[in-house]
Amino acid sequence: MVIGLKPYAKRSIVATFGLGMSSGFPLTFVISLMGLWLSYSDVSKSDVGLFALITTFYTWKFLWSPAIDRMPLGIITRYFGQRRGWLFTIQALMAIALVAISRFDPATQLFEVAVIAAIIAFLSASQDIVIDAYRIEIIDDEEQGHSAAVYVYGYRTANFLAAIMVLAVAEYYGWSLAILTLPIMLIPGAVGAWIVGEPKAREATKYVEQESGAKQYSPIVARLREAVYLPFKEFTRRENWGLVLLFIFLFKAGDAVTAIMTAPLLTEMQFTPGDLLYANKTVGFITLMVGVGLGAILFKQIGTFKSLFLTGLLMMATNLVFAWLWLGEATLWRLAVTIGMENFATGLGTTVIIAYMASLCNANFTATQYALMSSLGNQARTLLGAPSGYVAEAIGWVEFFIYATLLALPGLILLVILWKKNVGMDTQTAINKSD
Repeated sequence: MVIGLKPYAKRSIVATFGLGMSSGFPLTFVISLMGLWLSYSDVSKSDVGLFALITTFYTWKFLWSPAIDRMPLGIITRYFGQRRGWLFTIQALMAIALVAISRFDPATQLFEVAVIAAIIAFLSASQDIVIDAYRIEIIDDEEQGHSAAVYVYGYRTANFLAAIMVLAVAEYYGWSLAILTLPIMLIPGAVGAWIVGEPKAREATKYVEQESGAKQYSPIVARLREAVYLPFKEFTRRENWGLVLLFIFLFKAGDAVTAIMTAPLLTEMQFTPGDLLYANKTVGFITLMVGVGLGAILFKQIGTFKSLFLTGLLMMATNLVFAWLWLGEATLWRLAVTIGMENFATGLGTTVIIAYMASLCNANFTATQYALMSSLGNQARTLLGAPSGYVAEAIGWVEFFIYATLLALPGLILLVILWKKNVGMDTQTAINKSD
């Protein structure tokens, strides 16, 4: 038991937990807390749904990931290094943006709130690019599994703590002061990166060496080609790569739509911030952490496709639990059951899909390829989440959550197709073939 826990005591692994915390809280603010803030400020459900558009930055972050990967920041890069320089710069700008948005009232200044929220979402997506690259590069290959598990725990711990802090302060002192507590969550990641230091550059693989020597390019063109072109070329040379990307896009479609409309549902049922705090503090957080841990075990013990299929079914089923909540009394125990089941399924699904996407990355192109896949995973939330408020208003809450449940079916059907084709079972072999 002690030997099994020994890798988690390493400084780089502990730092990964802090990086996960700094990465996790902005999405909680953008998707969940923002919706509650707007709903309690009497913003309509349709407008709340439109705020899902700001998550577009998460869906397209692969477009500027090569710039963050390669472009230096002058004296900042020379002093801190490429990864840490970008990380510290982005975090400083995010802290400023959070302070700024806390000064506005959504009831009368909705446009200003939307603009700054979009800036926060952009900075959050950019921070994810840096952290995903940094956390992989500071860890030895044989310890990537430990790092991934610790990262998810840090990420989900930040989701929980951010919600607890904001809801607790909002209950007694208002939303403005509550939002001002969020920059605190940037500290763990900054401290972890400061202690561990800048990662060492990885040696080029056979594929990169062959591509680099295929034709002579100027230094600038060669760098752009390696950063922008080669990651996509390598990935698209694998068999069934299109089906893989389509599955990643569809896998959490139903769960994403439900997440956008959870806040308006709970406020319409007249649950207070204190009620949500109570439910998340007890059953919600415990079931989330159990789900995260079980997800890692499932992925290792029963295999890729079985774990994906099981978690997909559970996430699909928990959409219907919200319909059950709406049809009954607004009691705390029913709220706790609903949030607990949803968090358990989310913990499972998040761990499994992160492990799956990480297994598909070529070590030389992790930042860009992971950004590509995680961006596609967020596309459904933006494209289907934006009109979700109009759908809920048009058909009602019960029918809406049935609709969200049905949205999960295409992803499961595609998963079965990939399963039968045995796509992705030996990712390293696929990468070697592309070489």
